[in-house]
Amino acid sequence: MPPKSLAEELASKQKAISIGEFFERNRQILGFDNPSRALLTTVKEACDNSIDAAEEGRVLPEVLVEISKVTEERLKVVVEDNGPGILRKQIPNVFGRLLYGSRFYSNRQARGQQGIGISAAVLYAGLTTATPTHIVSKVEEDPAANVVDLLLDTQKNQARVVKEDVQAWDRPHGTRVELVLKARYQRGRQSPFEYLKGTAIVNPHARIVFVEPDGTRTTWERASPDLPPLAKEIPPHPHGLELGELDQMLRRSSAKNLQQFLTNDLSGIGRRAVSEVLEKGGFSGREVPASFTGERSEKLLAALKETPMATPSAECLSPIGPMLIKRGLKNVLGAVRPEFYSPPVSRPPKVHAGCPFVVEVGLVYGGELPSDQPIQLLRFANRVPLLFQQGACAITQTVAEMDWHRYGLEQKSGALPVGPVILLVHVASTKVPFTSEAKEAVAQTEDLTREIELAVQAAARNMKLHLSRRTRRDQAMEKFTIIQKILPKMAEKASGIVQKPVPDLTRVITRIMDVVAVEVKGTGEDPTKASPKTTIILTNYTARNRPIELFLELPLEATKEGFTSEPKPETVSPDLGRVTFPLLKLAPNAKATYTLTWPTGEELEPDDVDIYVAGVDEAHLLGADPLPGDWDVRLPAALVEAAEDAQIAAARPTPAEGEEEVDYDAAEGKESVSDEE
Repeated sequence: MPPKSLAEELASKQKAISIGEFFERNRQILGFDNPSRALLTTVKEACDNSIDAAEEGRVLPEVLVEISKVTEERLKVVVEDNGPGILRKQIPNVFGRLLYGSRFYSNRQARGQQGIGISAAVLYAGLTTATPTHIVSKVEEDPAANVVDLLLDTQKNQARVVKEDVQAWDRPHGTRVELVLKARYQRGRQSPFEYLKGTAIVNPHARIVFVEPDGTRTTWERASPDLPPLAKEIPPHPHGLELGELDQMLRRSSAKNLQQFLTNDLSGIGRRAVSEVLEKGGFSGREVPASFTGERSEKLLAALKETPMATPSAECLSPIGPMLIKRGLKNVLGAVRPEFYSPPVSRPPKVHAGCPFVVEVGLVYGGELPSDQPIQLLRFANRVPLLFQQGACAITQTVAEMDWHRYGLEQKSGALPVGPVILLVHVASTKVPFTSEAKEAVAQTEDLTREIELAVQAAARNMKLHLSRRTRRDQAMEKFTIIQKILPKMAEKASGIVQKPVPDLTRVITRIMDVVAVEVKGTGEDPTKASPKTTIILTNYTARNRPIELFLELPLEATKEGFTSEPKPETVSPDLGRVTFPLLKLAPNAKATYTLTWPTGEELEPDDVDIYVAGVDEAHLLGADPLPGDWDVRLPAALVEAAEDAQIAAARPTPAEGEEEVDYDAAEGKESVSDEE
């Protein structure tokens, strides 16, 4: 027998590679390259699956994450949820088979789409500890829960069931996963704690409980009782198709002819567009889709690209929304007591490569945030925190390339600005352009970076306006304090010299200040011994009657656990933390006092109460803010009429001598920022 040639010898060594074996040897691609990161990735994938499952089952998510120590190098991770559960026959496929999932072909927003995440965690756990993953899952229809212990067979890319059983479980439905893996736990910016905190911010409808290895238990209660709308699946958009994708769609289509294929299997194509595509491609519309190959497919794709079409429907997306962004930030970041929450920005849907996407931004400023360090940038994609590869992410690069000096923050060239700011940026899309399979950074694309820039600029403008208002308010308050101290002493001394009674200076102070002042006081009592109180005092230092309506935004726990106030509020929205008081008419120099008594044990500071006033323009309001537009409140007719009267008065010529003076300080301090960047 003649000896084998070199080519034959090399050919004999070639064999197919299992996807399981590939990821076993390249686990760093999926985020399992070191013990700390492997722990975070495991928690992330299991938690994402839990929240996704609960949302799809239309159940408000409740997720328990518990990490405990097994040995010095091994940790046990438990993730339990209240989702709809998994059928027994599907458990081995879901947890023990890579590239197996329900969302890969679904053209809608979802946290996971590739079917790699949790099965990759099972792979890593078995690889590093040889310990089977323990799964308990119960569907509502079954009387007991199914219990399966399994490992992932990398050569066959399928589960090897080690043990299975059934057991009673007090949950009506849900899933519990227990993995033992080689890992290391530590607190920090890239830790499970920070990941779960970020998840709680952008998923305010979820309740998340986290137990750390030392027993520390942290609970992020849900800040919203409403589930986000379920993203609807839509067909692919023609402008995002490649030739190979179009070929496969034509072969798999059940449409009887080309016209039906264009109408039913693609999105954004109306009757006019269908006619234009057929005309440009030279087709009759009666062609069988499966018959298209080579040149005919290229002609069809060219005609589709050249024809103007409607953008894809945004129903396939589930953005957080401005109100819930603010609520999520307040719910999680209350401990740092920010002085300003910028109105969140949610950009209109845009399209990249045929895939719709939305960029959302939230910003908080001040409080106990450090002013001498770079801002904290929170990056999210499809409601999932991105903790690694910050420098390689389009979000970071776009924020760093902006000129933050114009918004009042210090910045070195090409770096993140310095200041007491937390900036949240969320990208929601049917297909987020990640830089790698680990989904840790968003890739640079022109459409996406432009939308990020516009959204961040809008939030930064609101921050600049706040800083300008704060400066004016501080100056006015300083002026007010000086006047209240100096004028009475001057009047007292002058009266003593001329030997006359001290005059009433109220009208003089009113004439000088010309503002409605809002003052907030706390009782300073021990909240464990007495019901703590917050007092809000409104004083009308203007020369005319003021119809005023007071609005408060309180921490959710305060409105849910109950509080009392004098006078009584007109409306209380416990789910929003919003309180509205009846309309009042405040005469010149008159005061109105509101006393709020909190439940025993509540520790509320005056800064915890956001105060808004309707009926007073910004230039004549001190110590509070005008009512924001996102409250969507229909104001009483008296306030509307008062605002119209103020506009008419402002349009009148300068008053003659003896008439009321104009507050030039307020007029000079009034500042606006252009929307153009």
